[in-house]
Parts: sequence; C-alpha cells; structure tokens
Amino acid sequence: MNMPEVTFDGYLLRTLSINDYQDYFEIGRNAEAIKFLTWRAFHKKKEAKHMLQTYLKRAFRNEPIGYAIVDVSSNKMIGIIEFHTFDYLKNQAEVGYLLHQDYWHKGIMSKAVKALLKVGFEHLELDKIIIRSLRENIASLKVIERNDLELISIDKNAHYHEKTKTFHDIFTYIMTKERYYGTKT
Repeated sequence: MNMPEVTFDGYLLRTLSINDYQDYFEIGRNAEAIKFLTWRAFHKKKEAKHMLQTYLKRAFRNEPIGYAIVDVSSNKMIGIIEFHTFDYLKNQAEVGYLLHQDYWHKGIMSKAVKALLKVGFEHLELDKIIIRSLRENIASLKVIERNDLELISIDKNAHYHEKTKTFHDIFTYIMTKERYYGTKT
C-alpha cells in the first residue's frame, strides 16, 4: 500500500524498512521505553529485524506497513507509529506507537499522532480510529487527549500484563471521521 510521507518540525514519517532494524534495536532494547508494551526488550539485533519483518508482512494483506518516525537532522529512526488491528467491516483501525526515550517530552508523538489521524481519514478514508492505553501510561494518555480523541470506555482489569504480573485498566479512545472533520474547522 502506497502511503504518503509526512513531515513536521524536523521529523519525517516514512514507511518502515527492514534497514531500520538497528535503530529499532536501539529503541526496543530499553526496558523503560517498552514497559507498557506486551513484548520484552530486545537483546539481539536479529530480534528487532524479526519484528520489523512482521510489520512488512502487512503488505501481503494490503495494509499499511507502519511508519518510521525519523529525525531529519540525523536521518535516524527514533520511533514507530502504525495502524494495526484493521476491521474492514467497520472501516476502522487501531493505532500504536513507540518513541526512543531520548525524544520523550518534546511533543513529537503528539504531532506524529496528529499526522497519522490525517493519513487515516484523508488517505485511507477510515471511518474510525481507535487508540488504547493502560491507565498507568500517563504519557500516552496525554498524547491521546492532546489529539482530541474521545474516551469511550475504561475496561477495569481487562489486560493481564505478563511483565508486571498484574491486571491493568484499559482506556479506549476513538476519533470518528465526523469528529475529525468537525474539529478541523
């Protein structure tokens, strides 16, 4: 699927490539950066390469592979943002994202989500975009709320997190195309 490149404030969203595995390894080996994700920190570069291959397989389903978030000044991939869990009957998808810890608290992910919402509604013509987050992932909740998504549910103890060995509440937010186009004016 041909996805548009997007630029904002010295950053670029471009389709992921297998060649991104070294930068992805740098991001994913940091246990703090991935503590809310279901997978464990990378120990070897081949683990990052294997995970990127799973993104690339989406092309066989005619789904977007996902975006590398690139710092244009260094040409380094500093994160990933992607559509996943497509529901073709409802014409919707979920969004996931991850950012290198050195780039936290700079507003980059909020702007990347804004750009992805635009791609989702204006390029993919989705009807709804969903983002879920654990209650404890305060930074992610702030990113979601900065982008004006609507909180539609809080599912108590809905996710058992293998790393923490505890249950967590899941917050589910949506942006509908009607809300998106209504808030653009």
